[in-house]
Amino acid sequence: MRLTLALACVCLLTLAGCNADPNEEAVQCPQARLLPDASRLARYNGQGTDISNLVLTVRLTDVKGACSGKLGTKAEGAHARVVMVVTRGPAATSAEADIAYKIGVVHADQPIDEKSFTQHVVFPPNVTTLEVTGQEIPMLLPLGKAVTGPSYHLYFWLDLTPAELAANRRNPGA
Repeated sequence: MRLTLALACVCLLTLAGCNADPNEEAVQCPQARLLPDASRLARYNGQGTDISNLVLTVRLTDVKGACSGKLGTKAEGAHARVVMVVTRGPAATSAEADIAYKIGVVHADQPIDEKSFTQHVVFPPNVTTLEVTGQEIPMLLPLGKAVTGPSYHLYFWLDLTPAELAANRRNPGA
């Protein structure tokens, strides 16, 4: 239920009217956001932070999703996918990488749920940068008298080490 809630909320991107029946009340989706401090990653090989030691960079760029309509009066269906740009650095020793990211759901300024995902990336020969769209994440968003889609907020972020997060905070525009 918690995963369903967290991911049901990803009916974001301000898509409001998703119902086929014009007599039904329009679906109102929650808003999704990328966390600025954790939407980019520069991973190094441990021998310094020079460009020659760079293994991988990742930047979350977008969240694509939609509400799929109300399911009775108690829930709203939704789905979402995160979009990222992944670049293989000069110190990469493999043409493959696993990118860990998370989705969190907040209601009334309180965290409700958090779920982790991994995006596997394979770089073709002679390609160093890829735009990757993550797996579709289906969700079910519980509704109630005072609980509507817009009362939920969805956050997407990369699963960073404390040192990676600190580096992002030191260099906010990087």
